Amino acid sequence: MRLRLRWKIMTFTVLPLVTLAISTLWIVNWSITRHVQQGIQDDLRRASAVLENVLAARAQSLAIGGQMTVRDPKFFSVLTIPGSHRDPQLRATVSGVARDFNAITQADLFEVTDAAGRVLATVGRDVSVAGGRDALVREALSGRPVSGILVEPDAHYQVSVAPVFAGGRPVGALLVGVRIGSDLADRLRQLTRSEVTFVSRSAITGSTLESGEVRDRVLAAVVRLDRRGVSLARSGTILEVRGGGQQHLTLVRSLPRSDPRQGQFYVMQRALDAETAFLREIKAVLLGVGVVAVFVALLAGLMIAERITAPVQRLVRGAEEMERGNYDFPLGAHAHDEIGELATRFDDMRRRQRDYVHSLREVARVKSEFISVASHELRTPISVIRGFHELMLLGKLGSITPKQKEALEATERSVGTLMRIAQDATQMAEIDGNHLTIQRTERDVAGIVDQAVAEVRGRAVGRRVALAWTTSPGLGLAHVDGPSLVRALVHLVSNAVRFTPDGGRVEVSASRARDRLVFSVTDTGVGIEPEHQRRLAEQGFAVGDSLQHHSSNTLEFKSAGLGLGIPIARGIAEAHGGRLLIESQLGSGTTVTLSIPAEPGAQLEEAA
Repeated sequence: MRLRLRWKIMTFTVLPLVTLAISTLWIVNWSITRHVQQGIQDDLRRASAVLENVLAARAQSLAIGGQMTVRDPKFFSVLTIPGSHRDPQLRATVSGVARDFNAITQADLFEVTDAAGRVLATVGRDVSVAGGRDALVREALSGRPVSGILVEPDAHYQVSVAPVFAGGRPVGALLVGVRIGSDLADRLRQLTRSEVTFVSRSAITGSTLESGEVRDRVLAAVVRLDRRGVSLARSGTILEVRGGGQQHLTLVRSLPRSDPRQGQFYVMQRALDAETAFLREIKAVLLGVGVVAVFVALLAGLMIAERITAPVQRLVRGAEEMERGNYDFPLGAHAHDEIGELATRFDDMRRRQRDYVHSLREVARVKSEFISVASHELRTPISVIRGFHELMLLGKLGSITPKQKEALEATERSVGTLMRIAQDATQMAEIDGNHLTIQRTERDVAGIVDQAVAEVRGRAVGRRVALAWTTSPGLGLAHVDGPSLVRALVHLVSNAVRFTPDGGRVEVSASRARDRLVFSVTDTGVGIEPEHQRRLAEQGFAVGDSLQHHSSNTLEFKSAGLGLGIPIARGIAEAHGGRLLIESQLGSGTTVTLSIPAEPGAQLEEAA
């Protein structure tokens, strides 16, 4: 009789639960009673750490935002405009630029000063007064950013002041700040499950406490501690505050980066009665059942998982090996249960998959051989056609009329297209079969780009697409397969022209980046949809509607090819030890980058 998995689970679960129930009961009761008070205090200190981490993150965000803003040429250049802080036109100009940047930062305070610390623009939701702000601005104008707490008559803010430099000299300062108030307190309550209150100069600036009585008692306790000179800067002070019919465990601590003389505090609270009531309920109702069940279920689950997951892990390993091409990895599952049946089915499926993959590989091999042979055999009749075509065009077979000459020229273009198709098919077959060989010679890198662009220009007759190319100084020579790279670039540039409407632009560039040669083709065309970008390297995949497919010798807009251009270019790049990257945005254009290792080559001698 087969023992089903369900009965196995019950067998391995019930006996440990019964055994551990009695011994766990008294341990849990003793531990909870002993650690309730300490646990609440630890929670408050952890909540305090979370609060200070949030404040530190906000301060860092302000500092980074301020630094990025003052380094933006659009921002610091406006402070170099001649004029006085009383000049309304200058103030309007600075305010306009400041509003643009504050639309990004969304700061409550966003104030710009000149090199003398005089305010030129204030575009935030709030406005600071001169007293506390001036000291921070003066320190920033000395050449280094400043962060801290700005205390106002009815509010306080986290602020960062960054000096603005232009031409190596300070031309002003930027003050950005966010309010410390009820919004921040609400957010911190959600993170810490604690009531949060902020105090500034004996006044509450933000709190999650709903009871006015509790607020008053908290404020009174903070004021007493402050007047007694109790140090709250490091560990803080934990005390009990009663109000609203409950006892609250309360942690009072100075705000980070605040001046102890300015009376800046935050307060975190937990209702002690609510915590202990919950724990009493746990003791009475769940102590003997829930906690024991969870604890024992965890231990039992570990045992059960070991028994169940071992064969499952073998199946997972078998699947991973199958992905690597190993279909003979031993599964080792002989149990007569559901896992054993699954392993048997998986093994049968694996054998069928292996046979199917082998058949696909054979089909792919035969296909590649056929394409290679067929494209090679096509070259002989193409050569014959081209030879007779040249004889006829030269008049060796008799005189021809202008219309016949025009027809022969069209034939020449079609024969050229057919030859390119045969060459592409042959090269694609070599890439598929890993037979593509690279013949490295010393080639002029700029000449490679020039040759590719010239070939595409010859085929882009009638297209009004600006085709330009640039090369960085010092490209020189490189040991590469020149013809293969020319062919790869021709494919990339042809695709760019084909999918760029008239009036657009295609730019080709070549440069050296450290130890690599980088060729980039950028167009202003229609772009590529994200789902199509992932398939571009597939052989035969082409963007567009196959029902409306048409080819063209002149790279007409959206005319289709065989879908081999990107795969061939990628294969040539990889054969050089490089890679091909595609970046595209639908409706905005595409950039294709081909980069290969730059082996040492001689530099071109400059002409005298």
